[in-house]
Amino acid sequence: MDVKSLLGNNLHTYRKLAGLSQEALAERLEISIKHLSTLETGKGFASAELLEKISAALNVSVSALFYSPEEHSLDESRLSQIDRIIAEEAEKAVRAAKLRIRTESENCTDADCPPTKNQN
Repeated sequence: MDVKSLLGNNLHTYRKLAGLSQEALAERLEISIKHLSTLETGKGFASAELLEKISAALNVSVSALFYSPEEHSLDESRLSQIDRIIAEEAEKAVRAAKLRIRTESENCTDADCPPTKNQN
């Protein structure tokens, strides 16, 4: 299942669980019913800002909107744990990339170093 369809299915499911009509949720999200329908049918995608609004309106984590049905059996504390681990791993990857760039910059010779702005 592609990510737009997965988001759409989950959005529809969580909206129904919250007892909200499309009209009521669209109003809370400050979007049109047509836009919400487009999202729920997997024909469109939401911005990061809209994903945060959806998460707050439906009282679920943003990441819960992207779990497949098999993963929905995870409780909210497990989803929060997954969110935390993802954030930690992303931070580690950024630090590792910065360290690698710094190390490569210090160890390169003029012939194999990319030009810097000051070398123009």
